[in-house]
Amino acid sequence: MALAETVLRKVHKLGLVPKLIKLIPLISFLFALASVSWLLVLPMDGFYRDTYISENALMPAQATSYFRESEWNHVRGFRTALQGIEDKAIPERNQIVEGWLQQYGLKTAYHKNNRGDDTLYAIMHAPRGEDTEAIVLTAPWSTSEGSYNVGGIATAVALLRYFKKMSIWSKNIILVLPEDGHVALRSWVEAYHTSLDETAGSIEAALVIEYGSASDHFDFYEVVYEGLNGQLPNLDLMNTINLIGYHENIGYSIQGTTRDELQKRTYSTRLRTLLKGILNLALVGLKKKTPGNEAFSGWQIQAVTVRAKGVDGPSDVTQFGRIIDSTFRSVNNLLEKFHQSFFFYLMLSPDNFVSIGTYLPAAVLLAVAYVLSSLGCLVINEVQAKFIAQSAYKILTIFIFVELGCLMLAKTLPLFVLGSDDDESVAALILYGFTVLTFASFVLSIKNQWIPKKYRMDKSLTFCLIALALFLISLLLTALLIVNFALAFLIGLAALPLTFIQPLVTTSNLKLLSESPKEKRKDLLSYLVNDGNSKRLKIGLCLLVSSPFFIIYIIGNLFVDESKGALILMKGLLTSWDELQCWTWFIVILGWFSAWSTVALSCIFGDFEIDSVESKMKKE
Repeated sequence: MALAETVLRKVHKLGLVPKLIKLIPLISFLFALASVSWLLVLPMDGFYRDTYISENALMPAQATSYFRESEWNHVRGFRTALQGIEDKAIPERNQIVEGWLQQYGLKTAYHKNNRGDDTLYAIMHAPRGEDTEAIVLTAPWSTSEGSYNVGGIATAVALLRYFKKMSIWSKNIILVLPEDGHVALRSWVEAYHTSLDETAGSIEAALVIEYGSASDHFDFYEVVYEGLNGQLPNLDLMNTINLIGYHENIGYSIQGTTRDELQKRTYSTRLRTLLKGILNLALVGLKKKTPGNEAFSGWQIQAVTVRAKGVDGPSDVTQFGRIIDSTFRSVNNLLEKFHQSFFFYLMLSPDNFVSIGTYLPAAVLLAVAYVLSSLGCLVINEVQAKFIAQSAYKILTIFIFVELGCLMLAKTLPLFVLGSDDDESVAALILYGFTVLTFASFVLSIKNQWIPKKYRMDKSLTFCLIALALFLISLLLTALLIVNFALAFLIGLAALPLTFIQPLVTTSNLKLLSESPKEKRKDLLSYLVNDGNSKRLKIGLCLLVSSPFFIIYIIGNLFVDESKGALILMKGLLTSWDELQCWTWFIVILGWFSAWSTVALSCIFGDFEIDSVESKMKKE
């Protein structure tokens, strides 16, 4: 007690508490800077780990695969036949492939998806199993790049023929041939777990294969692993495919690594893979070019997409088939579901990763930055607890009305897109509407003196609303940081300029003006008013660059590898819940946009210190 009393007296004597309060904005910014720095440190040597197999029962590449030259002719035969039916409608193609599968003794069935198209699937019952577990092999008719998946389907049919001759299987094998890896495949997965009559037990793992060329050779293969809503496949499945490819002497790529960078293991390549992985994980389900593995999210199915890259490399199509064969045989060895390895991780390269305990502090630091900024809005501007208690009803009323407006937008806007024959045009109109709203907020925050005084909020109420909005973002990041770290970190980073608004409006020069003698005020008037206009411009810019729809424009045009990237991203946001049960749209509109709207209203209708001092100057 004596020590604590001595420390408190020393703190009071030195005046540390007021000094620390003034430094809250700086401390908040330092926490945000530490968050980014933490992420940038992860690719350095000593901070990441090498991948390894946790489940010994998998035994990858321990058995010899006989999918070799003897099967090559079958792949070529199927591929030639498939090339001949490329121009036919998918139902006609399905009938031809169904005949092949029935010829090999497989049970076939159809599922009519949400768009009225049929998805063909075939079941190979395990000779040594109990029909309680299954592995899925999926080959969409169209790849994520929009090309005809002729090589993938030919390899898949040949593999089922090959699997049928083997008596080692203890898990059923299901072949699915959807129109694409997006809505059609997701519809089949949902129907499999709810309404399909022909099923084959609980699905343990799924591989989606893409081989969009008629060539016998390819350069290397790429694995896509991001799932919906932050879900990832068990790391053991990733490592199994990696190890099998290593024994086959085939290059292995993730996150769009080019052929020239396959063997590079430098800080820059690890950082690029890390950042691209975070961005791709945050955008899963929003882009048109979807690889297909995300369609299995939400059902405890470990799924990845294996994609052949190039057409004239040293690897041949039988090696591609052996990757699938060996992976299936490893999963077939399991006596229980995947559980040994990590479900939350970030890949730095095919051989390196960081686990959740290593990268999570980056999001935690970012959430703390928002909490400190929220606290600073209240204590720096001397908002009294009595005022908060008296104005709680008004504060909550304003905030609830904002949330209700956002909820109405969240429910109605997707319906306009889904119910339209020209969904892209409707999505474009919605995006343009939000863009106009963003720029209107930017202009009005700069020229908020246009707002009549009777509609203005007092200073304390203004800062209470800003504090509440920043605290909401902190809660949002805290709720998301484990289940969807990528989305939490992206939102936290994009909305960070909102934390700069309070330090901008609480300026030292205005305090100096309010304390200056009257004879000095006239000389300082011109300078301070111009500086106040500069501050308003900075506030408007903070609002502009932190708007969700400004960020959609930036990400869509710079990082989405599709034409009209921003429009595709907006359409994906609006339709992702209905098509894939991806809840990114609700996170953005009910969390990020509602907080941004609250701050924007505060900047437009708020009576900041900068306005009250100018009014005081003019009166004197």
